[in-house]
Amino acid sequence: MAHPQIVRAHIEGKDFTLYYDYDQLRDGKLSQLTDDGKIEWFRLRMNFVFLEPLCRLYQGKTPAYRALNSTKQNDLPARSFVIPSFSVLLNGVEALGSFTTKRKSGNRDNFFAFMTTYMKPWDRNVPNSPYSTGDLKTILWEHFRNGIAHGFCIERGGIDNEADADRWLVVVDPTRSGSTTKRLEIGPNAFFRDFRAGVDRFFEAVKKDRVQRAAFFRRFREVYPT
Repeated sequence: MAHPQIVRAHIEGKDFTLYYDYDQLRDGKLSQLTDDGKIEWFRLRMNFVFLEPLCRLYQGKTPAYRALNSTKQNDLPARSFVIPSFSVLLNGVEALGSFTTKRKSGNRDNFFAFMTTYMKPWDRNVPNSPYSTGDLKTILWEHFRNGIAHGFCIERGGIDNEADADRWLVVVDPTRSGSTTKRLEIGPNAFFRDFRAGVDRFFEAVKKDRVQRAAFFRRFREVYPT
């Protein structure tokens, strides 16, 4: 007998687990939803598998945050989930961006599309940037998203709660030689807050905007064939 799955949502008279393999591959229920029902399923699924878990890491010192991050010297083994959690968040920007672009758009284009459309506070130029560009989208893509994914390293940058008030800070550090170096600190909680607001705007657009709705269903049919 198959292990029973917990019902997580009730959409258009049907119960859903919000897992694609059970809801569609096993039960074929996603196919029975209207387009609006599929949008609601995807919205609830994203909350279930992505946003709500991340909320436990971006809403202060929650039990989940304390379990994954040692904040005192005697809290051993030493551990930090700050970089992995921000990497997951940046990948979420890219993934959701793929529901806004044309077919066969690249990952970078998907990332940029969501930032420019739904996270406008981050579609900015960084004055006094420590990089060859001041374009914040490019910096986040090349030095944060790719830097973490490919080497666990953020070149000339970091993630720091002290930057949350201004979203980001360029910090100038003196060196032993008497010169200075610059680094860009990103406020992770500010980024998560703006991402969540962007997600809300995205789903409003999918419901009301014909072009965005078409882009959404193009990608939805690729990822969740019914």
